[in-house]
Amino acid sequence: MIGARQLGPYLAFPLVCCGAGLAIVAGSAGLQAAWLTLVLLLLEISLSFDNAVVNARVLDRLTPGQQQFFLTWGLVIPVFGVRFIGPLAMVSLAGGVGMGEALDAALHNPEHYRELLEIAEPRILAFGGMFLLMVFLRYFFDEAKTLHWWRSIEKRLSAAGRIEAIEVALALVVLLVLAANIPASLRADVLFSGLVGLVLQLVSTSISDAFGSEESLVGSPGSAAASSGQALATGGLASLIYLELLDASFSLDGTIGAFAITQSLPLILTGLGLGALFIRSLTLMLSRERALDQLVYLEHGAHYAIGALGLLMLSGVVIGRWGWHVPEWLSGLIGIVLLLLALADSLRHNRRQEA
Repeated sequence: MIGARQLGPYLAFPLVCCGAGLAIVAGSAGLQAAWLTLVLLLLEISLSFDNAVVNARVLDRLTPGQQQFFLTWGLVIPVFGVRFIGPLAMVSLAGGVGMGEALDAALHNPEHYRELLEIAEPRILAFGGMFLLMVFLRYFFDEAKTLHWWRSIEKRLSAAGRIEAIEVALALVVLLVLAANIPASLRADVLFSGLVGLVLQLVSTSISDAFGSEESLVGSPGSAAASSGQALATGGLASLIYLELLDASFSLDGTIGAFAITQSLPLILTGLGLGALFIRSLTLMLSRERALDQLVYLEHGAHYAIGALGLLMLSGVVIGRWGWHVPEWLSGLIGIVLLLLALADSLRHNRRQEA
């Protein structure tokens, strides 16, 4: 099992960065700003802990160089791309304003930017919710899956996986039900955003699986080594892109919810960015220490949490028309509870195996 000695090398750097970041914020903007940054940091960790578990399994496909890129330069994509440029683009499209006006509002008029973000919120939630729902469905609707946590449920889902594309059909039904319960003015945009999320999940995982399969490594005798290396490199790149897309979907809900804590964009970027750095180090630790091979049900718990988050995001589209909002602490709490249950059952399973 993983002990404190194994955890230290992975968590030392993010802990130092978090301490330094909070100290800088406290020195430049005061203790209240540092407290808000800490709250945002903890929000990101609680929302994305299950993301780390799923990412760790995908990370196994990457080379050490690609893993390092994901941990360092890859951090720029979810922090600045998803949490800054992504919402700007959504705000620009949904609010009917230019990118320049959206950027000016984000930097100089946070209240106006939040209003624009609320206009774009249904599209953002539909995209992220459908992407995460597909991650959940594709994991459990798998006829080759033999290890089950909640056997009565998962055995039936695995058996249903023999029906081709059943997860796609079920996701589309959910999207149609969602569209039927929102105003007609939003229906086309929500349907389009949801379909984009569904298609991106299908394409990214299919490419990653195709290049990562054993069949893709088989070539002619004279070029076996070259084709094997090329397939591995391409599969690693596809998995890296999928990791970034998965990170993006997890980050969308937290980005919107962060404005309920503070309207200061620099504090939001700092808090969520430090939390993302912490989650990335945790992902690397789970992958390199083979923790998921020891804690056999942890991946199941993470996917249940992903499914719950996806459904909460989609339900947020419906209840948003009444001015309600799914609190971020609820999705974070559900994820943590499911992971703790999976961890406890994994430890019990290990004790039974040893006995």
